[in-house]
Amino acid sequence: MFRQPFREFFRILLALHRGPAQNEICQARNMSVPTRHPQESNKLEISVRKRTVNLAPIYTTCTPRPDVLSGATRDEQFMADLSQVVSGTALPDYLDPVLFFRNTFPTRGLRELMKAVCLRLSGKGGEVSPIIRLGTQYGGGKTHGLIAITHAARGMKGVANAADFVDPALLPTTEVRIAALDGENTDPANGRQLEPGLKAFSLWGELAYQLGGAAAYERVRTSDEKHIAPGAEILRELFGNQPTLIMLDEISVYLRKVERAFPDASRQFTAFVHALFKAVASTPQVALVYTLAIGKDDKAQDAYREENERAAAALAEAESVAVRSSTALNPTAEDETADVLRVRLFEYVNRTKAGEVIDAYAHLWANNKDALPAEATSPELREQFARTYPLHPKLLEMLTEKTASLSTFQRTRGMLRLLARTVHLLWRNQPPDAYSIHIHHMDPGFEPIRTEIHEKIGMRQYAAAIKADVAAV
Repeated sequence: MFRQPFREFFRILLALHRGPAQNEICQARNMSVPTRHPQESNKLEISVRKRTVNLAPIYTTCTPRPDVLSGATRDEQFMADLSQVVSGTALPDYLDPVLFFRNTFPTRGLRELMKAVCLRLSGKGGEVSPIIRLGTQYGGGKTHGLIAITHAARGMKGVANAADFVDPALLPTTEVRIAALDGENTDPANGRQLEPGLKAFSLWGELAYQLGGAAAYERVRTSDEKHIAPGAEILRELFGNQPTLIMLDEISVYLRKVERAFPDASRQFTAFVHALFKAVASTPQVALVYTLAIGKDDKAQDAYREENERAAAALAEAESVAVRSSTALNPTAEDETADVLRVRLFEYVNRTKAGEVIDAYAHLWANNKDALPAEATSPELREQFARTYPLHPKLLEMLTEKTASLSTFQRTRGMLRLLARTVHLLWRNQPPDAYSIHIHHMDPGFEPIRTEIHEKIGMRQYAAAIKADVAAV
């Protein structure tokens, strides 16, 4: 049997291949198409056609970004690598601040994060906490937020819309030391090559080198090679009396690696974060931002669940000892997901035409209210559509509430990959009755979408069923 979210997903897909009028009724009901008398079904079709004949399809109201339109999006475009941004080797989408912020929606959490970090680095922070935690599930925007503050620390040069994200007066005007400790790039067993003849085996070895080069690394070499955490005083030395930004990302991945190389690894990680938090909290113009992949109940639900929960416990203990309080931020709130998706996928959306389309949908729902649940005629659904257009609200609901419940689905990142392929297919085929992007437009008959389901979401065991019972319909 399919797991519930995908069973629902496939059931809706099967139902929605049967016609535009019944598609809309079923998406509003979020259920399969009911069996109707042919004459009754025809009345529904006529009702739709009368109302939508003069409506503008999405191809005339929205303009996809060039890479989405051409189908040229690559997986790595949706896989931000913080270390590569800091080292200057990332893709232009992330490395170039102009491109990065052009494709980024200024969520409330992101604006709060950038403001807090800039205040702290400038020394004008006052009561701003020196330590900030970003917590959400994988693919929820944590690394994206870290890249944003990296660009902010470097002054956001050339970014015309900088004021949408942070007060330009808060941006640093002097050099900021930046260290990005990314667990995915660490190599505790073999050592990560820093330069010829020099390797780092621990987070503190990486930290020292990124802040002060080979000379700073020598200060912690013994601690690094023996995997014994240094003290707070040595860490303070590494800041060099300069504004400093430190970021910890993918901690759980580091813990899994290091615990196999050093039996005492968890205790030393705890000792390190205690010393680091103490050093940061007691040094002006130093900010620390770390990420944890946790859910709403503060429990991890991914492949690194145990490591995430151990990291969370160590970090919480360090906070309680070293600082009065930290700041917890969520980079993207649920009600901002549609904005994030729209800004990345589309260059332009005609909001006036969108209002006309939404009015027509509302008229359809009202005319068929006896066949629909009460929510279909509620003002809330219409307001939701205004926020999600050109995405149908039931498509977004399916992605955020059903598909996102799978531990293998990477929230915003996973949605972007699926929707980028869907938009490309939709603009390529241009069905005449596409007034918004529906669930049934996410066609698993299209190989890139089917591959996304098989490989990225981990549904390989259902490949035959998807191909025969869904894609072939």
